[in-house]
Amino acid sequence: MSLEQAAAALLVKNDQLKREIEHLRSLVSLFQENQMLTSRTHSSSDSTLTDLTGKFPLLPPGGSLGHPRLLGEIAYQLDRRILSYVFQAHQRLYGFILLNIPQRIVEVSTHPLTGHMDEAYRLYLSNRFTDLMESLGKLGYKLALHAPFCEFIVNSYGILKERPRKGSSQWAEYNNPDFLIKMIENIAPRRLQKDMLLVLSCLCYLSTKDKKPLLAW
Repeated sequence: MSLEQAAAALLVKNDQLKREIEHLRSLVSLFQENQMLTSRTHSSSDSTLTDLTGKFPLLPPGGSLGHPRLLGEIAYQLDRRILSYVFQAHQRLYGFILLNIPQRIVEVSTHPLTGHMDEAYRLYLSNRFTDLMESLGKLGYKLALHAPFCEFIVNSYGILKERPRKGSSQWAEYNNPDFLIKMIENIAPRRLQKDMLLVLSCLCYLSTKDKKPLLAW
């Protein structure tokens, strides 16, 4: 590569980095405002989030567009599916979060009594994690950005209180990507839509990978 080509490539990379930094600042602002939101009383929380997003966050349940808790459910499901994929042999994932996966890999690869590290198993889990992050990265997913984003969405909207009965019309809707895209576009505040659609895209990818419904319980 010539010096001119290298310089041009660096400029493109620099512009991309600037856009990502601006996007990150926007989300950090949302996270900070959400912390302010959670410190308010329950009676004033809805109006505060309305001021934050410019759009009332909660709609009556059971409408044709779905319940806003679906936003939190999608974000929650993506987190759980990533953890389940990496740690596929482990049923209990209590205390596991996306940002501590490297530490958890070391922990589950170490014998609790002898302290012996199973290097082969550690490498196996690390490769699964790295490969998955590379695949999701092609969709635009960034762990450092979207892990706290998903946490923010779950904290803001909650998750489904009742799971739809398998095979019901509601279950079919909730597992239909077109329905969920439309729901995000109609319910999610505009500032959140881009990343919510990306989270849904990642969930769709994992659904094809693990051969489970989009919303798997």
